[in-house]
Amino acid sequence: MTSSDANQRWSESTSTLGDRSEYKKVWNLQSQDPDVASLAVAGHMDEAKLELTAQSFIGTLRETVGLGPNDVVLEIGCGIARVGKPLSKECLHWFGADISGGMLAHAAARLSERPNTTLVELATVGLQEFPRDAFDLVYCTIVFMHLFEWDRYRYVEEAFRVLRPGGRCYFDNFPLDSEHGWKVFTEGARYPVDRRPAHISMASTREELGAYLRKAGFEDVRVRDLPNQLIAATGRKPG
Repeated sequence: MTSSDANQRWSESTSTLGDRSEYKKVWNLQSQDPDVASLAVAGHMDEAKLELTAQSFIGTLRETVGLGPNDVVLEIGCGIARVGKPLSKECLHWFGADISGGMLAHAAARLSERPNTTLVELATVGLQEFPRDAFDLVYCTIVFMHLFEWDRYRYVEEAFRVLRPGGRCYFDNFPLDSEHGWKVFTEGARYPVDRRPAHISMASTREELGAYLRKAGFEDVRVRDLPNQLIAATGRKPG
């Protein structure tokens, strides 16, 4: 499939903003085939670029929360396992959770040679499929922009529950007050109200991300500006 064909199919697969809370419906529509799914979660279809951006993010994890060979890791909103595929080489076990079974089907194909990986489809917002105190690291990247604020906080609360004492968390989004963030915001504002896509990107603020982690109970909360025009909130579960 050419890039233009995939973009056309992606455009045709979108729902309107009124469906935004129906995350399973919205993201299953965008996982019809690997190319459309890749465009939806990464903005491109090139495998080399997927690997490059994943390695860049793994470097960010190392610098912000640490990453060890004995870590049991959970990614919230893993999509097609763009990050999980290379990250699984650097941890004891990688779990990928996503609300879209369609996305997970593509992830499974990419992870066929990674025995230390597990994919879990979420029934709804939250991590109820996982037990308390199960993970050393929980992270969520390039996902908050597609969620309402209440659901962002729900995942932070759930991350606190499933982390072991001393476990680390990482959540990112693009900031509203940056040049890039304001550009995305104004582009979204130009949509007619009845045609705004359900997956349209919505910004965060530093105060918002920090508040989520502190209210959920995390310690050592820090919000960083990253070189890739994102902000990231990190913290540690007491213990």
